[in-house]
Amino acid sequence: MKDIVKTILFKIAFVMCGIVVGFILIRIFLFPFVLCDDTMRPNFIKGEKLFMIRFFVPRVGDVVLYRGSPGGEDLYVGRIVATAGDLVEIKNGEILINEKPAQFSWQIVRKDKRLFPMSFSMRDNYPAVKLKRNEYFVLNDNIDKAMDSRYFGPITREKIKGKFLLKSPF
Repeated sequence: MKDIVKTILFKIAFVMCGIVVGFILIRIFLFPFVLCDDTMRPNFIKGEKLFMIRFFVPRVGDVVLYRGSPGGEDLYVGRIVATAGDLVEIKNGEILINEKPAQFSWQIVRKDKRLFPMSFSMRDNYPAVKLKRNEYFVLNDNIDKAMDSRYFGPITREKIKGKFLLKSPF
């Protein structure tokens, strides 16, 4: 009888330790973030809880959480559209990557058909920029309502705080 009780207690302790270690690992590698605007609509909606992973290699198409302005504390969510070595330019609202029109596998929203000159806004016209090592050009899925690399310039790897992993079902 004592052996059965010891075995049950050992199993309970083992399971409890596993749960505690699991929570610690999750906190180290994952963190939640609530989307506070519609700049990623229609793919992500304001108020959605996203789980971000801390350690990853950034690639084109990744949705990332980053610090935009130099020295700023504000966090932004955007999608990497170009990486080191790429030439990025925007001409009259058309995004060019390496002098070719960009083809994205995700949906981008552009409802505002007005085109602004570069002297007024970088939204529709952005000068050609060759990305350096560890630099990324980030755009939002909702091009009209975005604060992204068109305003901050390319971002460095150090500014990227996490990559989207999954949406919370709650």
